[in-house]
Amino acid sequence: MRARVVWTILRREWMETLRNRLLLSTILIPPVLLTVAPLILAGAVGDRALPAELATQVLRQKPEWGAFSPGELAGAFAVQQFLVFFLLMPAYIPLSIATFSIIGEKQARSLEPVLAAPIRTVELLAGKAIAALVPGVLAGWVTYVAFVALASVVYGPALFGVVTDGSWLAGVFLLGPAVGLSSVVAGVIVSARVNDPRVAQQIGGVVIVPIVGLVMVQATGTLLVGPVGYVLMSLGVLLISLVGLRVGVRLFDREAILTRWR
Repeated sequence: MRARVVWTILRREWMETLRNRLLLSTILIPPVLLTVAPLILAGAVGDRALPAELATQVLRQKPEWGAFSPGELAGAFAVQQFLVFFLLMPAYIPLSIATFSIIGEKQARSLEPVLAAPIRTVELLAGKAIAALVPGVLAGWVTYVAFVALASVVYGPALFGVVTDGSWLAGVFLLGPAVGLSSVVAGVIVSARVNDPRVAQQIGGVVIVPIVGLVMVQATGTLLVGPVGYVLMSLGVLLISLVGLRVGVRLFDREAILTRWR
């Protein structure tokens, strides 16, 4: 695989993304909303305490929160829910970019000249995959930094450690990129078989289903995933993504796209 060719494709993809206002909105608007959300939640939670049964469940899994006041414990539990939402940006942003990059270009009749060029399929898909993955991962990381600063102000310094512990770091910096890669792989595989970007996004959106399930489980307090859990999930998702990437390269039939996608 030639790095120069991949870099050329990468620059082309980013230029196309910057010219697409719809794609830019999917990259820029959600991080802003996620940064503001703690302020809204803080106003809703206030100094309220968790129900006794839920507080007991939470402290059983997070004994280090035992020194918190009832209000701080409620804030810590509320803030903990946002960790999973930081996995959504690396999931749906790359999926949106990847599906448009292939199907959108086909509809705009700009993909055929690229496929006819003397480049390998793996180089083409590598450039498109990196171009889709980087914005989603960076959006998640930048928003996390802003979130940490905001959470420490809104909820007080006692909760700063909650959003900077091992589970948050492993979730944001390990599982986030792994989920982003799986989203790109899903976009490539689906885009190789359908002609409508909206259909591709809906099918590829199955990647988000486990994340939503994790949100619901954590919201009940029955399971709060720790650092080891996030590391193991990262390794599992990464392994599945690498296998899926090989499948995606095999499914990406250049001749079929050039001759039969009409």
